[in-house]
Amino acid sequence: MNVVYASSGGYAEIAGISMRSLFESNRDVEELAVWMVDCGIGGEDRRKLLSVAVEYGRALFFVRGVDPAERAGISVAAGRWHPATFQRLFLGSLLPPEAERVLYLDCDTLVRRPLAPLWERPFGPSSALGVDDCRSGRYAAELGLPPDAPYVGSGVLLLDLARWRREGTEERFLAFLRARGGDVTYVDQGVLNGTLGALGQTGALPPRFGAPTVLFDFPYRDLLRLRRPAHPPTEAEWRAAVEDPAVVHFTACFYSGSRPWNAGCPPPFAAEYLAHKAASPWREEPPRPDGRGPAGRLTTAAAHLLPRGLMLAVMSFLHARAYPWARGVKSRMRRRRRG
Repeated sequence: MNVVYASSGGYAEIAGISMRSLFESNRDVEELAVWMVDCGIGGEDRRKLLSVAVEYGRALFFVRGVDPAERAGISVAAGRWHPATFQRLFLGSLLPPEAERVLYLDCDTLVRRPLAPLWERPFGPSSALGVDDCRSGRYAAELGLPPDAPYVGSGVLLLDLARWRREGTEERFLAFLRARGGDVTYVDQGVLNGTLGALGQTGALPPRFGAPTVLFDFPYRDLLRLRRPAHPPTEAEWRAAVEDPAVVHFTACFYSGSRPWNAGCPPPFAAEYLAHKAASPWREEPPRPDGRGPAGRLTTAAAHLLPRGLMLAVMSFLHARAYPWARGVKSRMRRRRRG
């Protein structure tokens, strides 16, 4: 099993705790190697990451990350994300040819169950399998796809790198970035869906293989009302994801507000995350302060103070309609200026 992370220096601790959970939950896997795409990891954190791999008798390889702007030849907007998020688009050239199938995990994941069922999953017509991101069809439409096209999250991805290399997929990613002026909604995730989605090469995984925070924050019917997803999970799939996820993806969500490495974090499975931290080389590191700005904290407070129905209606309008509409307008204006 080949597993890939990409981390900046600021996320090395978080990546290391995720990696420990991966090793602990997959002790029965005969061969498991991790490729860490290094986007500025310091020497001390490198030693700690290696010590985790040694503890479990696993191989860990460091690969130098690339500058997406340099690859694309234009300025690339990362928004609130670190440029490390773009690294998964370049794995075909970053990793050696023998890495034909890889499982990409975001640093902010917690692996709770064996991943062999995910690793052995057939690709079918797809070259990238991920959990549907539970978004309205306007996000796909903003990328130039039909509104009912699949739109997968990029936090947990099973990738057919052999096919990417054969078909020049990396060049397609770069062409999409250039056509969008280097500014794509949800950065690399938008590039991946906009490119592979147009080719019919994205496929959905059960949400329990990469359950985002929003699934835990809302009951099933409220989740559908909030997100208006084009491809909603079934209630049974949602229940399996929240009750016994194989992988928890600690994404930011306006309702719970924080994440388990922050002080006072309330999300489910934070206790499991902190147990892995307590057994890791980062056990002495204090909790991080809440990284949200005043607007983020105010949004969380307002979401808990407003009547439930009003809160869901307002946030649904903003997330499912207004934001993708505004991004679409911005993209069209940029293309007109370039044309």
